[in-house]
Amino acid sequence: MINIEKGTVERVLWAEEKMQCLEVKVGGKKEKAINYLQLSGSASPGNGVILNTTAVRLGLGSGGYHFVIANTAANPFSAHSGHIMKMRYTPLQLKLMTWEERGGDKNHYNGNKYPGLHIPVVIGELHSMIAPFARTLKLINRKRKIVYIMSDSASLPLPFSSTIRILKEEGVLEGTITSGQAFGGDLETVNIYTALLAAREEFRADVVMITPGPGVVGTATRYGFSGIEQGEHVERVHKLGGIPLVIPRISFADPRSRHKGISHHTLTALGELTTKSCFLPLPACSRNKMRIFFKQLAAGGLLEKHKIVIISGDRFLRYLEKACAGCQTMGRNLRADPVFFAAVVASACLTEKIMENK
Repeated sequence: MINIEKGTVERVLWAEEKMQCLEVKVGGKKEKAINYLQLSGSASPGNGVILNTTAVRLGLGSGGYHFVIANTAANPFSAHSGHIMKMRYTPLQLKLMTWEERGGDKNHYNGNKYPGLHIPVVIGELHSMIAPFARTLKLINRKRKIVYIMSDSASLPLPFSSTIRILKEEGVLEGTITSGQAFGGDLETVNIYTALLAAREEFRADVVMITPGPGVVGTATRYGFSGIEQGEHVERVHKLGGIPLVIPRISFADPRSRHKGISHHTLTALGELTTKSCFLPLPACSRNKMRIFFKQLAAGGLLEKHKIVIISGDRFLRYLEKACAGCQTMGRNLRADPVFFAAVVASACLTEKIMENK
């Protein structure tokens, strides 16, 4: 059940191109709410709003925000000429112009197989991998055009990610694409395949990165987690002639045994749920940690299937302490969980080596 409450907008705390943060009076108390302009139009002080307050009332990790379902005095957001619906058959379904509908995919609808991406496609499990990866790759080679594809396995609205907004403002990302039911990117696509094509054809990407948005799901079960899509992405990238590289989720700071060393999420997705090979970088660590990594890889059947590369990026980790001072994963920063970030940095270093050797 959705928890619905009515409120009145007191003021706009801040606003971006596709999103507002509002101070809303709810039951005599002032609280924060996120308003997506594509869904409910622009809000102003005095407007009445209908709010989804479920996450906050349950104490879930939505950042302490309610979400605007409807604005009783809304001016419609700029109308789109497309007719593709996202979040279909829900009360919040919205009409968008997708890249395919614009004719992008029709360029390849000629009966012939797509000639191939021929570029690295970096597949991550967590949204927190994006900033350290992209910043490191840009430090190594500032000319690289990095395009981010947000899948629909976690957050659906891309504007909710302040990480992506900052990376775009600073020119670290060339562009963004929201795939499937996700929305709010520079381009919208129906699926991951066409998102990959759009990244290459529209943005002329050198490197594509696929991760979910914020808010991934885990259930402490073998297959019940958002990141299981990594295995599927490896297959998709192969089919379109790209070079798949998976960022391993690694930690020795996570208290959960299933995530110690290489997370079971990475091991399951790459060991059981893809038949194709990918590059799998490992950060150069102590002998004991490397022993743990290879024991896990051997037990999961990854050693023979994938291209394991040990690579050190220690000099870039020092840079990240300043460039990503606010970056965290699961509430831990670089000093608290250095191996997690080392794995992301190693992935950026290997990506550049692949580009150089193409």
